[in-house]
Amino acid sequence: TDTHLASAAPLLDHLAALDAPGLTGPASALRARLLAWDRHMDADSADAAAFAALRSAVVRRLAAEPALAAAASPPPYPDVFRPWLALVPRIGFALEHLLAAKDLFGIDRPAVVRAALEEVAAAPPAGPWGDTHRLAPWRALAPEDPREEPGLSGDHDCVLCTSAVPGITDLAARGPAARYVWDLARREDSRWVVPHGASGRPGSPHHRDQQPLWLAGDLAPVVTDWAQLTKETDV
Repeated sequence: TDTHLASAAPLLDHLAALDAPGLTGPASALRARLLAWDRHMDADSADAAAFAALRSAVVRRLAAEPALAAAASPPPYPDVFRPWLALVPRIGFALEHLLAAKDLFGIDRPAVVRAALEEVAAAPPAGPWGDTHRLAPWRALAPEDPREEPGLSGDHDCVLCTSAVPGITDLAARGPAARYVWDLARREDSRWVVPHGASGRPGSPHHRDQQPLWLAGDLAPVVTDWAQLTKETDV
């Protein structure tokens, strides 16, 4: 459940290199906050939310650069490949490398970061990272209201890999699908957890009963002793 975001470094390096006296007051204050941030994408962190907003603004501004216009056209491939080939997600997931590269097709990256910083400072996030970084699992049935899903710590480059798409959405459709620890000497000491529960049927008491454990990074016992198991038909 490590939430440290090492890939934040290139963007924060650009912030540190900005000419601070040339910034507005709110942008200068936001810059100072982010440079002092511990780089942990915790759900209750307002600084993590501010960083994510800045990152998304930089991604969108880079995607709008004329030098990348040729890549903005929809690729001539089936729609199923669009999430991987569309320009904004490609920039979002490669941002660390694009900002650290020696040159990026002549794009003035300091100017992009400065404009993005002013944009976010003028309309900063209202709450912490978990307010917008919520679980959004894919479902066969109509999706529920994302606001009813729990807020998540982590990010796509954290050990706690709860992936959003920078520049598109903070909602996370991907994360740890399951965690297992098997004790081969004492099977009863084994532990496991899944994001929701052991039942895929809404309304079952086991549909989401493991979610609090999964969110906290805890595990549930693996019970294989038939003497301790009770048959349930409503699963």
